[in-house]
Amino acid sequence: MSLRVRFRVRPLDLIPIAISSAVLLLFLLVFTPLGDPLAAAGRRSLNRSSASSLSSRSDVISAVDEDDVGSSATGGRTAWEIAACGAGEVDSMPCEDPRRSSGFSRVMNFYRERHCPLPDEREEICLVPPPDRYRVPICWPESLHKIWHENMPYNKIAERKGHQGWMKKEGPYFIFPGGGTMFPDGAVQYIQKLGQTIPINKGVLRTALDMGCGVASFGGYLLNENMLTVSFAPRDSHKSQIQFALERGIPAFVAMLGTRRLPFPAYAFDLVHCSRCLIPFTAYNGSYIIEVDRLLRPGGYLVISGPPVRWSKQEKEWADLQAAAHALCFKLLSVEGNTAIWKKPSDASCFPNQNKLGFDLCTDSDDPSNAWYHKLNHVLLKSLSCKIWPLNLYQNGQRGYQNHQQGSRS
Repeated sequence: MSLRVRFRVRPLDLIPIAISSAVLLLFLLVFTPLGDPLAAAGRRSLNRSSASSLSSRSDVISAVDEDDVGSSATGGRTAWEIAACGAGEVDSMPCEDPRRSSGFSRVMNFYRERHCPLPDEREEICLVPPPDRYRVPICWPESLHKIWHENMPYNKIAERKGHQGWMKKEGPYFIFPGGGTMFPDGAVQYIQKLGQTIPINKGVLRTALDMGCGVASFGGYLLNENMLTVSFAPRDSHKSQIQFALERGIPAFVAMLGTRRLPFPAYAFDLVHCSRCLIPFTAYNGSYIIEVDRLLRPGGYLVISGPPVRWSKQEKEWADLQAAAHALCFKLLSVEGNTAIWKKPSDASCFPNQNKLGFDLCTDSDDPSNAWYHKLNHVLLKSLSCKIWPLNLYQNGQRGYQNHQQGSRS
């Protein structure tokens, strides 16, 4: 004889089970790490519910203005939220939109200069994300020689310029041997070669400008000579070259010598360097060589390596460059291979030459240090009667020439 026992579960019997399960779950969430993700998600949700969403540049400006007024009255600030950009915006650069720039004039490479949206142009804003698998950058000085490939996953320069010593991919790294188009054996040997004519390691030269710098190895290795070099190049087919320089820890910025002055005051650099930068220095009535003259300190050096210096089929351009440099009273110190070195005079004793090419001389109303969005012109610094930046720091208007002459004698 078998006994069958039937258990009937009534709805009321489930209540204690549910209460016990809820208590156990609450215990686990409160007293164990299992509740941490849920708590974080709750905080994010709370922040989003109390934050205002910003999607345009004008929204940000208005929000900041309103927040400054409100915080001074209430003692608190508003939480603002800006959405993340899409993955395709990882290389976004402010005021450097190739699609927008393509509609501008090609004359003097105006379309490749910096062009910011006009105030009435609404532009959606977002937070630019890092590349996938981005890692903490390698620290200086090791970064001069290598960076993580995944931080800059672009192989175009390595493939096209690797044979010139620019860079190459090795395992998880990009390796920088230190070469360039005009110095494939490395920047160290190139700098040593220049040092035979220029007092690079004498403590006289402290600042340099590298025009059309590539991945900025020249500027990076000049740091070993206690020279601070600012490097620039435009955003072109090698759009990431400046990004490589910055990832390496070398001072650099995106710029184009086109229709405007470069954003530096007069007499800013002891050395201006161009290694195959392809700047047509004598074009447009010598506007670009005049800009070099504005930036160079008295007694400073100009180095042009590559076209048109003794370059095949550019004999006229080379002759024009020499004539323009002579008109500026620059002394040609050396021409070896395709590298030419000039020195700017330390005084103003050579001005009869300057009008042979029709260059204008500056007047007292001209400010050679007015650089931001200032159009290039043909004005030469005839003397230090021109205003010098910053006037409030120097009582003696002759500071440019005198300071350099004192440094040269030391």
